Formats: sequence, structure tokens, C-alpha cells
Amino acid sequence: MSTLPPELIDNILLRLPVKSLCRFKCVSKEWIDLISNPNFVKMHLLRTQILGRTRLLVDGMWDLFSVDLETVSNNDRNITMVGHEFSNPEEFNSIRCFGSCNGLLGLITDNDKLFVYNPSTKKCKQIPDSGGPARSTDLYGFGYAESIDDYKLVKKSWPGELVEVYSLEKNSWTSIENGFPFPVKYDEMGVYLNGVIHWAFEDHDGSCVIAAFDLVEEKFKTLSPPDTVLKGNCNYTLTGYLGSLCLAVDKSDGLKQFCVMQEYGLQGSWKIIWMGMLHNSFSKLRPLCLLINIKTFLLMTEDGLFSVDVKDNNRLKYVEVGVNAMSMSLGIEQYFVVDFGTEYSLCNLHVYTESLVSPEYKSDKTLIQVREQHKVKE
Repeated sequence: MSTLPPELIDNILLRLPVKSLCRFKCVSKEWIDLISNPNFVKMHLLRTQILGRTRLLVDGMWDLFSVDLETVSNNDRNITMVGHEFSNPEEFNSIRCFGSCNGLLGLITDNDKLFVYNPSTKKCKQIPDSGGPARSTDLYGFGYAESIDDYKLVKKSWPGELVEVYSLEKNSWTSIENGFPFPVKYDEMGVYLNGVIHWAFEDHDGSCVIAAFDLVEEKFKTLSPPDTVLKGNCNYTLTGYLGSLCLAVDKSDGLKQFCVMQEYGLQGSWKIIWMGMLHNSFSKLRPLCLLINIKTFLLMTEDGLFSVDVKDNNRLKYVEVGVNAMSMSLGIEQYFVVDFGTEYSLCNLHVYTESLVSPEYKSDKTLIQVREQHKVKE
């Protein structure tokens, strides 16, 4: 290895998955410094995003479970996930994800403890209590503000107009008075995209409202829904889909609709990518991702995971989600099928990208423009 030019070593390592790079930190001090270098971390993240190295995550239990989506085909009738061994059952009973960004997950336990966690490196940071008044928190979100190179966690409580924002860079909370008119009770996790966290809901007049919290300005604004969006007695759910904002609409009569905002912030760029009748009513209806054949997408519902073949008359197939996990009561490994169950189930599915980004993130101001200064060569 000593005979190879440093730039060639960099090029080789940038192509490797996170699990391998974590192991290769044992090679030498030089490799530790290289793989931990903020520039390398961001370049590796950019390449990973281009290559689409993503994993499917299930939460809502005593641990987090995931599977590499590159191993899932459109013919799979079941997916087996493995645990991350994140949690200690003696401290909390369940943990759920309220946002993912650049390989980091925002997590909350059933006893209201907050964490930022990288499931690829197993690194974790517990977020200190905000110190604000005790209220029922209805909204959570987590994302990255590229222009200021900072990750932020957002929560909004009911009652009151207080929005609390935690900065990973500053390791502190700030409180903001903001009177955005959310419904009285609205328990929904935000969707991060383009430095903004988004929520969608049905307004009192039956119309769709998309609320957007800018992580730099720390203010709410609204995005216009598509003109063609279904209205009246609908569940609206947002998700990130192939780098764009996607609005899933579930009408009580069974009609479903997926719309994608092709150019962010431009109301006229919404495009319907799928519409059809599914006789079940799905309160968790969300398209998750396209599989590698680019003709089948995975669909999250309250009844579980489905694949939809857009080339075969939108044929819907149930995909069983099972996990290999250590039984807390018996102390042995068991396999069981995840029960997304009723509307009260906390189990949910998420897609996240593998990365080396640390939960103990510190900004390097010289790297804010790294996307413009460096290009990854395939």
C-alpha cells in the first residue's frame, strides 16, 4: 500500500461501504485520520447518495431493525431485518424515528429521551432536555441546514405557540414564538428536504396544507399543494421520494394519489406519479422508494409493506416484514413478523442513507461548499 499514490487510496476507499471503512480504521493511524477527515466524510456521503446506498428501517420496538435495500428484489414476498442493538430494555421499552438526514436518525424513546444516532457506525448522542415548560409535544423534525453547516432538531408542543430548536453544532436549544395554525392535536413526524422540514395535514375546510420550517431562518412558511390534489375527508402524508417531496393522499372512498414536486418550491411542478383505487383506508400511506428495477415501488401502509408494480396494472403484493431479534424474556434469538397492526401501533418504516457522519457533528466552515468544489467521478 505504501507504493500507491494517496489520491488512488482515497479513490478506492471512497467506493467502499461504511461497515468496511469502520473496520479499516484499524489498519493504521493514517487511515484513521483519512476516514475521519470531514472532507472525506462528506465526499463519501455524496458518492453514497449518488449510488443510492439505502437501507429500510423499522422502529417502534425495543430496538431498531434494518435491511439493505440493494438486497431486496421486486419478487421478494418477505424481508428479514436484523437488529442494531441500540437500546437497553431496562431503560425504555420502545424507540421510534422522527427524521433521517445524511445517515443520521432523530430518535425518541417512550420516556421522551431524544437521540441523534448513526446506525451505520453505531455512534450515538443523547440530546439534553430543552428545559422548556412541560407540554404535550405534537411535532418533531430533524434535518441539515447546508448554508450554515449545522444539523437541527425541531419540536413544537401543544398547547402554545412555542417552537424549540436544538443545534448539533452549538449543542444547545433555542425557543421561538411562532403561531403557525396547526390543528389542535396533530401528531406527525416531519420530512426533511432542502434545508426545510415539512408536514402536511387537512385544514378545517378540507383543503391540503403543507407547512415548511426553514432550518436557517427558523420560520414557518407554506408550500402550495398541487391543483389536482384530492380534497375532502383525506389523510395527507409527506415523504421524501427519489430526492423530491412526495405527497400521498388517501381518500376515505378508497381513491389514492401520489404527487411529486419535481422542482422544489414551484407549485406548477407537481406531477401525479400514481393514482388508483385501493379499498382499504391507509392512515400511514407512504411510498418509500423505487426498487432497482425502477418499475416497482415499496408502499408503507398501516397494514404493513406492499410492493406496487407500475408496469403490471399497479398490481399490489403484500411483503412480509420479519426481524431476527434477541428475545428480552428468553435471552435467545427469535424470528417474528412485525405487526403494523392497528392505528395505535407505533411501528413504522423509514428509508435512510448509509454515512460516516458523526452525531457529535462539528461544522468545518471551509467545507460548506464542498459539493461545488469537488465532483465525484464514477
